Formats: sequence, C-alpha cells, structure tokens
Amino acid sequence: MTEQILKNFEDTHQKIAAILTDYVTGGYVRTLSKLLVYMEQKQAEEALLNLPEPVQSKVREAYKNLSGKKITDPEIVAEAMRVLKDSGFFGKTLCASVSENLNSSQKDELLVSTNELFEKDPLIAMCIEKNLFTFDMIPSLDDRSVQRILRETDSDTLAMALKNAPENIQEKIFRNMSKRAANSVKEDMEFFGPVRPDDVNAARDKIIKTVIALSGKGEIIVSSYWE
Repeated sequence: MTEQILKNFEDTHQKIAAILTDYVTGGYVRTLSKLLVYMEQKQAEEALLNLPEPVQSKVREAYKNLSGKKITDPEIVAEAMRVLKDSGFFGKTLCASVSENLNSSQKDELLVSTNELFEKDPLIAMCIEKNLFTFDMIPSLDDRSVQRILRETDSDTLAMALKNAPENIQEKIFRNMSKRAANSVKEDMEFFGPVRPDDVNAARDKIIKTVIALSGKGEIIVSSYWE
C-alpha cells in the first residue's frame, strides 16, 4: 500500500480510538445514569453504592442532572432496551417471564393492561404488546371477533398486513368479509407489489393494537387461544 493510504488508514484509526476513548472516559457516565433512571430509586441507590470511586461520584452527579427524566422518556427506554437485548432478556423471553403460570383470563387481563403497565415499565408493556398476542394468532379468534376487528381496520392497512401472510390467516380474514370486499383487498395486495418487511410489520402491529383495544372494551374475546 502507498504511504498516503497507510497515513489515511492510521489517521482514521486514531479518530476511532478518540471516539472510543471519549465513551470510555465520559460516555459510560451518561449511559449508567440513564439506566439508573429506569430503576426504582432504592435500586438505583444500591447500584450506585456498588460502583467504585471516583466513578460513583461522576455517575451520581449525572444521575442528579437527569432528575427531571421519567422511565418512559425515549432516551431512557432506548438505553435500557439495549442492555436487555444484549442480555437476551427481551422480546418473547421477557413476555414469557410475565405471563408464565397465568390462566387464560389472566392473560386477557395482562394483554389489555399495557397502557397502565407502560407508565410503570415501558419495556415490559412493549414486550407484552408485541409478543403475548401476535398476528399469526388471528385464526384462533372466533368469526364474530374477526368481523369486529375488520370494521376497525382500513383496507390499505389490511392489504399490507396480509402481504406474504400464511394461507390460514388470509383464509380466516377473507372468509369474514364480503366477496366484493375481499376481492378489493386482494387487488390492493397485488397493486402494492414488493413491500418492505417494516411496512408489513407496522400494519400488523396496528391490527394487533386494535385487537388489544377491542379486547379491553370486552367487544372481542382472545382467551380461546390460551385455553
């Protein structure tokens, strides 16, 4: 390699080292203080006492500066989520931890309590909402419940959600629509062509939110899936 290439490489390597140094010497303080906000105050204090000096003093000061932050603030949630994902205690695993040993009616109650739980622990609420009842469980619902969900779902959202969906889900949905409406959704699905997985997931999440909302009002029953 030429001298200029090697110089550019070394300069860039040093810039990376500088960024990492800044994180090691200061960024970790901000990270730890955000994690403390996510804890109960008593747990946060216990965690602080386990830190060595002078780290403890720096983190404590940063933690005080975040006194106005809440557990639900996006930057706090994001930091705690990163740690939980790295530890493997997130998503289905976290949801299972909350829902284990619950009967079907208790799971129903848990599912419709996500808004209340969000204020107490947003990551638990998020994992329950995304994993306790999922889009592939739609066929387990009774026809009346599916029809009620469809009345709250616009055709574009439904068409996007059904893209690449398993046949049993599509069959369950279309069987509970008029032939004309079903054909219209099928046409929309073809019109969309190739779609991004993120768009499909967003549409399915929207339908699941409708399921949760209607279940909370007692207008549909989802407990049959857990029986």
